[in-house]
Amino acid sequence: MGDSLTEGYQIQPRTCWPYLLNKEENLEVINSGICGDTTAGMLARFLPEVIDHQPDFVIIMGGANDLWFNTPNSQIIANIMAMTRHARHHQIQSIIGIPTPYYLPENVDSERFFTDLKSMHNRLLSYDQDLRNFIREDDQPFIDFRQNMSPGLFLEDGIHPNEKGHKLMAEQALTKLETIWAKT
Repeated sequence: MGDSLTEGYQIQPRTCWPYLLNKEENLEVINSGICGDTTAGMLARFLPEVIDHQPDFVIIMGGANDLWFNTPNSQIIANIMAMTRHARHHQIQSIIGIPTPYYLPENVDSERFFTDLKSMHNRLLSYDQDLRNFIREDDQPFIDFRQNMSPGLFLEDGIHPNEKGHKLMAEQALTKLETIWAKT
């Protein structure tokens, strides 16, 4: 469940991380990422796109689009928490995805409709910290998609991973899923 980081913005569908996970043996993955979606939108479609399928796990990753709209971190995390509670109520293990980093493009002074690029970069760092606090306090399993990322793994916009970035994200997700399976 996610936004463009899950759907695979500007890359071939067969190269995004959920599709790559789907190629694993004994693993069926439904990609419920929608480019431009916010956590409020994700929460609104959580029932038909997650609960109704009754998966064993749901990876929830969102928030970047909320930041573009200047949604407070507390509201973003409240939406994510609501999704984790819905999942728990239906015996679905939720896993929080910590979004990838944002590498500022060289031209950071260009005009933007919603928020400027420097503010977005700073908001993403603040959100990352608040999300990690929620994960720790709520004892949520998580996948740190920021880990081992570098500018060469992103499209020119600095926020959307390229095919190589999605490959790394799939490896990180699979490692976390294997760890969780080993505990059950």
